[in-house]
Amino acid sequence: MNDRFQQLNPLWDQFPSMQRDLKTVRAIMVDNLTVQDTEIQTALTSMLTDGGKLLRPALTILIGRFFPHHHNDLLGLAATVELLHTATLIHDDIIDDAPLRRHQKTIQTQFGKDVAVYAGDYLFATTFRLLAYHSHSVEAGRKGAEYLEKILNGELSQRMNHFNTNITVADYTNQIAGKTAALFEFASYLGTTTVDNLDPAFSQSAQQFAYNLGMAFQILDDILDYADDQETLGKPTLEDIQNGVYSLPLILAMQEEPTIKTLLQVPVLSTNQVTEIAQLVQQSQAIETAMEMASHYTDQAEDHLDALPDGEAKDILYALSDQLLSRQR
Repeated sequence: MNDRFQQLNPLWDQFPSMQRDLKTVRAIMVDNLTVQDTEIQTALTSMLTDGGKLLRPALTILIGRFFPHHHNDLLGLAATVELLHTATLIHDDIIDDAPLRRHQKTIQTQFGKDVAVYAGDYLFATTFRLLAYHSHSVEAGRKGAEYLEKILNGELSQRMNHFNTNITVADYTNQIAGKTAALFEFASYLGTTTVDNLDPAFSQSAQQFAYNLGMAFQILDDILDYADDQETLGKPTLEDIQNGVYSLPLILAMQEEPTIKTLLQVPVLSTNQVTEIAQLVQQSQAIETAMEMASHYTDQAEDHLDALPDGEAKDILYALSDQLLSRQR
């Protein structure tokens, strides 16, 4: 395999025991790209090896590592969850007409929307093929369909609230529970399926840890949109505002500062108007309140992680969670 495919995000430099497994996961993903259309093949290979953090497959692996497990299946299922994640990103970029993802041009920017749609659809099909091959249970397939439905419902909830200045915090948490937390939870679930005779209490604690981790992770991401520039984010800063997608800091700020709602009534926001809105958010208490919500979910995640058996996997999850949830990019 090309050396580029073996390069992992620097995040994993401090966790050498994970590096071999994650490189194998990436190899499994690339090896399962057998598209006859060379353009789609190129697009998928590029996106699957572009330096993403591989957080979700890592979560699958670490949850499985708590007990003796079927390691080959564990790595195959870890690849499954990353393929699913990548498929949702490709389709998100099409909907948002996003030019960049992780500092790179998106598939739809490079190859067109038709190639991007086919690429995303192909990954969905590959996801369930690998899931069927490595799970060895009807239950896992049923769960996979349920989690996919949760993810899509989160996306639909967001779509229904486009340009809705009356969106509530509850609406937002419902969206990210589907868009982000459900995939973290699914990743954890897949890790448990490779362990024989697993205690249901462990499964529940592991999945609740993953869910709360995902909620905190997304809230922090949305907070950082108001603290970072375009170069750091790898996407146009605050483009969500222009697309009518209102995240937690903006929702909270609208409740505090009515001027923001007035500004958002403009049919097409200029760069200066978006900047003004961002400044109003920054000057309000919204960032602080959003951080308190992220801290709440972080505390919940740590409580559920505390309940898991001690060992290397738990130590890595503590260190990884701390790094992810205290990051300033």
